Amino acid sequence: MTIDNRCREQQSVADKMFMDFKYTAPGSPQQISSLKTLSFLIGMWNDFLEQEAKRMDAALSLG
Repeated sequence: MTIDNRCREQQSVADKMFMDFKYTAPGSPQQISSLKTLSFLIGMWNDFLEQEAKRMDAALSLG
């Protein structure tokens, strides 16, 4: 999966997270849920980018 595809896949989640965080009261369950989702997505990006780095290292080692 490309970075572009990953971003498109997560766009609706990011939009909901933004709306829930921006338009609810500070400390609300929606804001807390948004922060948990953000934390989870950051972890997913870490995993994705680690795999991409390994894939690119493998491709570079061929040449």
